[in-house]
Amino acid sequence: MTSQLNLDQARKLIISHTSPLAAEDITLLEACGRVCARPLTAPLPIPHFRQSAMDGFALRQEDCHTNHHLPIVSEIAAGSVQEHRVEPNTAIRIMTGGKVPESCNLVIPFEECQEERGRISGMRAAGRCHIRSIGTDVRKGQAIIRAGEVVSPGHMHLAATAGAESISVHKRPRAAILCTGSELVDSAPLPGQIISGNRFLLAGLIAESGARVGAAATVKDDSRAISRHLDRMAGQADLVITTGGMGPGKYDLVAQALEKIGVAIHYRQIKVRPGKATLFGTRDRVLFFGLPGPPPAVRLLFHELVRPALRALQGRRKPAPKSLRAELTEELAIKQKGLLNLKGGILTLENGRCLARPAHRHEAATCIILVPAHRRCLKKGELVTIHLTEW
Repeated sequence: MTSQLNLDQARKLIISHTSPLAAEDITLLEACGRVCARPLTAPLPIPHFRQSAMDGFALRQEDCHTNHHLPIVSEIAAGSVQEHRVEPNTAIRIMTGGKVPESCNLVIPFEECQEERGRISGMRAAGRCHIRSIGTDVRKGQAIIRAGEVVSPGHMHLAATAGAESISVHKRPRAAILCTGSELVDSAPLPGQIISGNRFLLAGLIAESGARVGAAATVKDDSRAISRHLDRMAGQADLVITTGGMGPGKYDLVAQALEKIGVAIHYRQIKVRPGKATLFGTRDRVLFFGLPGPPPAVRLLFHELVRPALRALQGRRKPAPKSLRAELTEELAIKQKGLLNLKGGILTLENGRCLARPAHRHEAATCIILVPAHRRCLKKGELVTIHLTEW
């Protein structure tokens, strides 16, 4: 087991034990938000035919003279697949997106000529042909989405336009949740009992991170029962998260249970508050995270440690939280210095400035404010380091 680590060291250790999950092929309609496993190349160029960029008339450039009166011989609508041939000294009406005949090398927009009695005249060749050549936007075989990129709606549009129907993406991680505590119940609490809300908090955070929730259970403070649940969950998940059971001595139930089922524990605490009671371990390729019981600590440590692991499992290139500097708009005081402190915060943008303040009770944090170990109070107007909760 590694000696006590700081937050960055703990995150790097976690990611070093994390490999992207295997690839699977899915339809393009299902791909938004997934991580591309292999480069997706264009089956077709864009455009895949010579395409009119304007509403106008297609003709030969050599026939474009102001004193010519060219008869309009036909019309090409967008979507027409009919083959047309335009003879010398004639023109054909064409709509934007229409297929330009091979015999034409110029499209004159409606506004750059006069039309009267089925003929056009007064054409002015302005130096642009208004024809999009084959492959102007994307060449056949060109990479549209790179491995490690998150598929966006823009990617989906481009890939579909280039004829792609499926894409190879990393599988979504399966996460299991085990909340420990004899005081926890699933519903109808009696005095002295509380409903296990961390299951729902973690389920939401896992879903936000692009992963799937598999098993989720609540168990009493019993080492053997915890071991049974964890062993079963490890066979069904890529990542297992526990809450509670991280107290000192005989109350260190989760660590005992993990060791009993053969999990190698890499750390039992880190130099961050909250974080004195947290652990990380592995068994084969399954990752185990032991988090404290209080929901605010669960949320903070999930964003800092668990979410990067879920992102790495999905093949993200940069799984660590994105760091920014922001101006503090309210004073932030903590009870005790000596360790890096994590505080939920609210990030706003105002006149091009990043502003942050501590999140109020029951307010959903949009960032995490990092309070340096040597400080007990950060003053209004100070620049502070923040981590985004969505990146």
